[in-house]
Amino acid sequence: MTPTTLTSTVAQNARNSEALLRSAEQRLTALSDQEARLEQDILTRLSNIATLKLEHRPALDQDTLLQLQARRDAEAQLRAELARIETDIASSLANQQSLRTRIASVDRQVNDQLARQPAWCELGEQLLAAQQANGEEITGYNEIRQECLDKLPTYRANPIYDYLLKRDYGTAQYRYNRLHRWLDNTLAKRVNFQGNRSTEQMLRTMQARNEELQGERLALIAALQADSDQRLAQARTAAGMDPLTSEDAALNDHIVAAKVRANEQHQQLADFASKQDPYYLRIRQNITERLQAQTLEQLMLEVQKTPDSNDDRIVAQLKDLHPRLHDVQAQLPGLRDQHEHALGDYERAKELERALRTDYYRDSDYSYHTQLSFERLLADYMARDLSLHSLETLLQSGRRLVPRSSSSSDSSSSSWSSSGSSSSSSSTGFSTSGSSGGGSFSTSDSF
Repeated sequence: MTPTTLTSTVAQNARNSEALLRSAEQRLTALSDQEARLEQDILTRLSNIATLKLEHRPALDQDTLLQLQARRDAEAQLRAELARIETDIASSLANQQSLRTRIASVDRQVNDQLARQPAWCELGEQLLAAQQANGEEITGYNEIRQECLDKLPTYRANPIYDYLLKRDYGTAQYRYNRLHRWLDNTLAKRVNFQGNRSTEQMLRTMQARNEELQGERLALIAALQADSDQRLAQARTAAGMDPLTSEDAALNDHIVAAKVRANEQHQQLADFASKQDPYYLRIRQNITERLQAQTLEQLMLEVQKTPDSNDDRIVAQLKDLHPRLHDVQAQLPGLRDQHEHALGDYERAKELERALRTDYYRDSDYSYHTQLSFERLLADYMARDLSLHSLETLLQSGRRLVPRSSSSSDSSSSSWSSSGSSSSSSSTGFSTSGSSGGGSFSTSDSF
């Protein structure tokens, strides 16, 4: 699976999850609108029943109706604008995928051309050889480094040995009288000063040389890598890659900006679904004010207790409207649960999309091979049977370098990488304590 397929698959999964979320939001908003309209309709009819003594508030009722219509219009406008933005994003993503296919094609052509150049192939062989040589040396380097880190502190940790060092014992700078010399000689024998000093100096020399050789190997790799990157960049420029990458960057910026606008629209629509939009809040305030600290249920009970033949028509209408309101309200909890589930799926899909939207996963020099199909892994991830960390681990373990093309006369240079990490020089170095390295601090007798 190519990086393009990988990223486009997770992007499509995110869009599918988003579509399900927006559909759930739209159903929830429509149902809340239906609930508010039924409540207002029932309240208006109840106010016409004289026995309930509800105050007539025509201005308030009119404002509620206006807010209901304004809410519906505002939501429709948000969805229309969102549809326009999402169409733009989809078109831009398609253009970007097409553009990146062209970039990958040019990149392959560049690699094919370079593979036919002896100087490029030689550079590749040098880089590969440097990487391999460093790989052979790295174990020894780490062993020596750790040996020195473990052993050197033990010398200065001995107070007698450290005391003699500070007095320049055993050097030309040592200047003390006969008594002091006798005392220091006694202490020196006790801590085997000469033997330990010799071993410590050898370890420090070994440590310095070990780091020097590793530095040379890394410097060689860095120089070869820089040369490789420069030649590759020049070849890509000559092949017309620069305008394509600039166009890709501009297109990506446009997509990012469009997604920001889409997210703003989504947030406003989410407020509609959760009844937190300003229109619904005002509608609810109006209805609460009209109820005068009562509930519709209480008012409906009062209507049934005090039947009046003059109100028969209104009561009949209320008997039709009230069950419809109950039915709508009964659907709301289930729709809220669906919305919460859709929101969780969407956030999970976006988390994966963000995790894989990096240069690491988009590097066209690599492809991905997993035991199970990525579609199956994606389904397990969305079903919460697979964590993001586990999915990334599977992808990384199946990440394979795509072999570069090579000339027919020299197939040995077909798979060297342009992303080296370490280098090689002479394999000469110090051995560890298992062979000729120094030991830890020792004494001539036991303390």
